[in-house]
Amino acid sequence: MHESDFERGFRNAPRLMALVLAALFIPGPRAQAYPIPPETLWGLTEEAEWVVWADVEEAWPLPKDERERAQKEDWESGHVARLRVREAWKGNARQGERLEVHWIELACPAPARFEKGLAVVAFLTHRAGKWRAVAKSYGTRYPASNDDLEAYRRAVTLARNAHEKWTQERIVGRGGNLEAARVDWQVRVSAHPATRWDGLYGLVPEGDSARAFYDGRVRTPVVLTGAQREQLARGFVERPPLDRALPMMLKALRGHADKEVDLRAARALETALTLDGPPGWVPRAFSLLRERFGEKLPPRRAPTQEELMTRMLRDGLSGPSHEELEGFIEEWTRFKQRHQLTPALLPLPVEPPVPGTGGDSPL
Repeated sequence: MHESDFERGFRNAPRLMALVLAALFIPGPRAQAYPIPPETLWGLTEEAEWVVWADVEEAWPLPKDERERAQKEDWESGHVARLRVREAWKGNARQGERLEVHWIELACPAPARFEKGLAVVAFLTHRAGKWRAVAKSYGTRYPASNDDLEAYRRAVTLARNAHEKWTQERIVGRGGNLEAARVDWQVRVSAHPATRWDGLYGLVPEGDSARAFYDGRVRTPVVLTGAQREQLARGFVERPPLDRALPMMLKALRGHADKEVDLRAARALETALTLDGPPGWVPRAFSLLRERFGEKLPPRRAPTQEELMTRMLRDGLSGPSHEELEGFIEEWTRFKQRHQLTPALLPLPVEPPVPGTGGDSPL
């Protein structure tokens, strides 16, 4: 099979280069700083002094004169939120305790989000005499349901326990295997939609090309066992993703044969095409699905820096053009005909009450 026009269009979009250069070099709010490397719940839990589930009672900007004075000592000042602790998942915060968290409101990097009247899972560190959110927008999360809340609580507890166990083993002279514990954690939290990105980004960071573009950390490729892949597959089938976790999960499951995964992925792609403006990750998910169905694709090669930037813009900002979308729909229709597929739509997930945090952080 040949590469589709839609997939080719995503690799050859020189106009996008001009857009990203403008974003980086033209003065304005978005050019104030560079996006920070992504941070998952594993790293957030390790770095945070306190992890709390708390009510956001108030959030306000400092008066101009006070803000200017504060920024002379600490440029990351300007806004304050008052939190009232419901639960402490790490650290010694007490139920009902109130604390003030400081942050600066920037377009880029995306700031922490503190929305008055809502409950937030906040990863906090004390710096320059003030509480801050670790890793800005990655360090505040808003569960959409009690089920999501429990998924966050479980993910933080497992990560905290793994780090504490490793620390104790080192104290007594035993060499604990923190890397194995981390991979096990990543597989486990990937089963739930609320924490799935946090697990998969550690396993296959390149699967989220928009965020991996800003991540210069050197990583050792993760090799999963058959049992771990089966665990991922079961989580995928039970709750198939309709976001950028779809290509990430298919990448993690590459080479793991499972017809249920194939059919669920087809349903997920069919559903994604009903969304208003299908997202930029659709062509990669389609390529991975074609591969799972045994179709011959062009040999994979390492993308150039220009192609990585183009992919980042597509995934994180612009999405496909009208012409590219039409080309993809034609390719998708032919694919379904070739394999006699009639995928039913999946129910749409409940959106988080506050967008733009965690794996959904804007670029």
